Amino acid sequence: MPANIRDIQVVREFRAAILEFIDEANSALEVMAMELQRAMAWVEQDRPHYWTNQIRRGFDQVAETRTSLNRCKMRTVAGQRSSCIEEKQAYEKAKQRLQHCQEQIETVKRWSVKLRHEGDEFRGRLAGLRRLIETEMPKACALLEKTAEILEAYADIAPPEETG
Repeated sequence: MPANIRDIQVVREFRAAILEFIDEANSALEVMAMELQRAMAWVEQDRPHYWTNQIRRGFDQVAETRTSLNRCKMRTVAGQRSSCIEEKQAYEKAKQRLQHCQEQIETVKRWSVKLRHEGDEFRGRLAGLRRLIETEMPKACALLEKTAEILEAYADIAPPEETG
C-alpha cells in the first residue's frame, strides 16, 4: 500500500512517541506487578496474621465473659439470683465475634487461593504485553528509523533533468 508521506519529520516524531510509550508502558507494568505483589502479601500474610490474633482475643473475650456470667449466676441479692442479662448478652456477643473471626480465616484462605490463581493469569497477560513492548516495539522503531533514512536519501536525489 503506497504511503503519502509529506513530512519526514513526522516519521521521526512518531518513532520518538513510540519510544516514550515504551518507557511509560514499562513503568506501568512495573507498578502493576508491584501492586499485585502488595495485594497478595496483604491477603496471604497480613490478613491471616490479623485474624489469628483476633481469634486469640476472641477466645480470651469468651473466657472473660463466661467467667463474668458464672460469677453473676452465683451472686444472690436478698436471697434471689440475678438475671445476669448484660453478662449473657456480652457472652453471646463474644461468642459471635469469635465465630466471625474463625469464618474470616476461612474466607481469607479461599480468597488467597483465588487471588493466587488470578494473579498468575494476570502475570501471564502482563508477560505477553511485556514481550510485545520489549521485542515488537523496538522493531517498529528500527523500521521507522530506516524508513526515515530511506526517505531522506530519496528526498536528496535531484530530480532528473528534462531534455527538450
